[in-house]
Amino acid sequence: MKSGRRRTADDLLKARAVNWPEAVSPITHLMVRIFRFSTLVRDNATRRVAAHELTFTEFEVLVTLRSAPPPHELAPTDLYTAVLITSGGLTKVLYALEDRKLVTRGEGGADRRSKPVRLTAKGRVLAERVMADVMRSDEALVANGLSDTEVERLTKLLCKLLARLEPGGSDA
Repeated sequence: MKSGRRRTADDLLKARAVNWPEAVSPITHLMVRIFRFSTLVRDNATRRVAAHELTFTEFEVLVTLRSAPPPHELAPTDLYTAVLITSGGLTKVLYALEDRKLVTRGEGGADRRSKPVRLTAKGRVLAERVMADVMRSDEALVANGLSDTEVERLTKLLCKLLARLEPGGSDA
């Protein structure tokens, strides 16, 4: 492997086929490619978000709040489960977002952990601008390799699979 160059999914699978053929199957081929695609998309989004002076977790918090019904407010518990972060990690992120006037903490008990978090107008504008940037970038990445028809087909297949795998999914 050349230093500084990330191995491709094909490189990984070829090495596995030579050195560990029992660990290669059609499902292995699928999973390696899904993980690699996920990594590439996440890395791309992280770069786009950083260009707006946000961490990816800060972006996720803003987007989660923007996705909540008006007034775009959630309890901290709902936020940290949606963003998949610890409560301590969320507290740090919320302080940073509050300092930048992107969120406010609502009324609640004396315990700040129970005070709802609300997206400010400034936070909403930023969330929408960054999301538009990430979406354009994602579309460019995918359009580089798949046609609109292929995107639709892949989306339907993933929806079918997730409907059976996710909690509360259906057999549709």
